[in-house]
Order: sequence, then C-alpha cells, then structure tokens
Amino acid sequence: MSSEENNSDEELAPMVDGLSGALCILILVSTVFILSSTDSIVTSDGGALKFRDSFTNLSKNTIYYSGAVSLSSSDLYQTRKHLVDSGKKKITLYGAVSKSVENHKAKNTFNLLKIYTDLKLPSDIEVEFKEGDSSACEKSLSCIYWSN
Repeated sequence: MSSEENNSDEELAPMVDGLSGALCILILVSTVFILSSTDSIVTSDGGALKFRDSFTNLSKNTIYYSGAVSLSSSDLYQTRKHLVDSGKKKITLYGAVSKSVENHKAKNTFNLLKIYTDLKLPSDIEVEFKEGDSSACEKSLSCIYWSN
C-alpha cells in the first residue's frame, strides 16, 4: 500500500467513529421512545388487565366468559341484584371450564373467587363453590351458573 492510501484511511477513521457513535445514539433514543410509548398506552388504558367481555343470561342464571370473568359494572349490578332479590340465604355457584382448556381446575377456582369478590354480596348470604358441568356453558368454553 502506498502512503497516500494509509493517509486517507487515517483521515476517515475519526469520521467512521463519529458515524458509529451517532448510530448508537439513534438506536438508544429510538428504544427510549418505544418504551415510553408503551408505558403511556398502559396508563391510558387504566393499567388494568382486560379480558374479552363476559356476558350474563339471568334467565338461565349463567355468566358466560372466555379466559376470565370480566363483567361490565351494569352486568355486575344486575347479577348482584338478581342474587340478592332471590331472597336465598345460601347460594351455590357452579364453575364450569372445558377440560380442553389448559389448567382448567385452577382457572375455574380463580374465576369463582373473582366473581364472588366482584359481586360484593351481603355478609348474610352464604356462598358455596362447586365444580359444574361444562355442558351448561353451551357454545362458550367457560361459565358460572347457580340454581334457583
């Protein structure tokens, strides 16, 4: 190699270092913006984990859901009112999750306790939990029902 080529390589070295440093900074800034935007999305959504909407059929005394129970406040109010107005002092909630669902027993227990907590029934109503029959869920994979 000639001395002229060596000189041009030495002259370009600081420029290459500068460009690679600028590229690193650009990647870092982009990553920070991406992370901060995902944080603002969670904040705008209230930070709550949301599941697909559940729905009730009070004429059949059944709550249908997929994954986890997530009733709207009006559905919760109507279900609570329906249970309290029945006048019963003991209610049995049957949880049914299809056996094809992974960890179906644990998910069933979770959803029974979740709906019990969400309903906030009066303390004079005794609630019993039992495993139900998934055929009562019709087309849905999971449901919670109670008897009259």
